[in-house]
Amino acid sequence: MIKDLVCALDYSACAEWALALFVVAFATITYGTLKLSQEASDRFASIPLTDNVEDPRQ
Repeated sequence: MIKDLVCALDYSACAEWALALFVVAFATITYGTLKLSQEASDRFASIPLTDNVEDPRQ
């Protein structure tokens, strides 16, 4: 019964939805990256160089 149900399902739209979700996520991350100020970018870049635990968003 479950095998018949799984065989009857149509997965053709899943690839398009996955691609659309990827494009939306990629565009959102790219926009967020480009929106950062130079000061915030410098603070994020200096994280590996410091020994102190700091929050770069402050």
